[in-house]
Amino acid sequence: MLLFCFLWVQDDGSEMGEILLLFLAIMTLARWRFQMPAWTVLIDQGACFVMMLSWPLASFGLVLPVFEGMVLGKYWFLLPIFGYIIMNFQSSFFLSVIFIQAGLAGWFLREWTWRIQKYQEEADRQRRDKYELETLKEELLLANIQAARMAELTERNRIAQELHDDVGHELTAAVLALQAFEQLWKEEDPSAEEIFYLAKQRLSNSAMYLRETVHDMKPIKELGVAELQDLCNQFTACPITFSMYGDGGKIPTYLWGILQPCLKEALTNIVRHTKATKVEVSLDINPHIVRLSIHNDGVRKENEKTGIGLRNLRQRAKAVGGSISVDTSDGFLLICVLPLDDSKI
Repeated sequence: MLLFCFLWVQDDGSEMGEILLLFLAIMTLARWRFQMPAWTVLIDQGACFVMMLSWPLASFGLVLPVFEGMVLGKYWFLLPIFGYIIMNFQSSFFLSVIFIQAGLAGWFLREWTWRIQKYQEEADRQRRDKYELETLKEELLLANIQAARMAELTERNRIAQELHDDVGHELTAAVLALQAFEQLWKEEDPSAEEIFYLAKQRLSNSAMYLRETVHDMKPIKELGVAELQDLCNQFTACPITFSMYGDGGKIPTYLWGILQPCLKEALTNIVRHTKATKVEVSLDINPHIVRLSIHNDGVRKENEKTGIGLRNLRQRAKAVGGSISVDTSDGFLLICVLPLDDSKI
């Protein structure tokens, strides 16, 4: 546009040039401001070709349609200009060079815009995936919390029912027996002694039922860690060692639902796909993450692909912000790393 203005000024401000200059400026601004059809570049070309009949310098106005056509990617709309360039290449070499530069500039701008759009789409996709992952994580945490609450309510109902059916019944019978004993004892009835022993037996039964109910409330072994130890103890394919560092009580219930299947999957793969002579299992718990590593000295076949079980475990670990990785440089090592969020424990 600046070059075209300069040519118009050098030509003593031709009226035809002024009309064409304003027309092209309006069309350029309209395309910049509004989404106009690509075929409008043909209107610009027609205006330039018409003005060339009375003002030869109007041929420089074709530079703008060339640029716009390359930016829009509608190359067939530029066929009239290409024909004009071929016909006048030798007589107007300078104009042909400007056309080529305008076409290259439009093409580079189109490629640059396309790449920016792709980067934006990729960024949007990543943000959408992250949002869906966070939503899935929240739903998983909520489901675990609801399951824990339902388990707590179920346990409370069980305890209440046992106390009512067993302890309550025996205590009520003991109270009635003591009331009968009191009456018979005042009357010096010989059967008072039998009633007394019956009340004593009822109280003993109540104490026994109460001890059993309280005993059932206590966990026999630590949740989670004991299951991992049992899995290791039940593994007989080769010698296995299990070590734990840190406080297993800091691991929330929903993470045990990933760690235990991860150990099962690793031990199953050892039996199916490797000839290991020893297995080392390590569970490390620190204030921020829990890390489970399962290493064996066997060699996995190179052509074997990752199984469905491991892919599902990776998705579950990813849903809570963790990861599962595999290293085959020295035997076979599977590492599961999960974040510990104190606010959700």
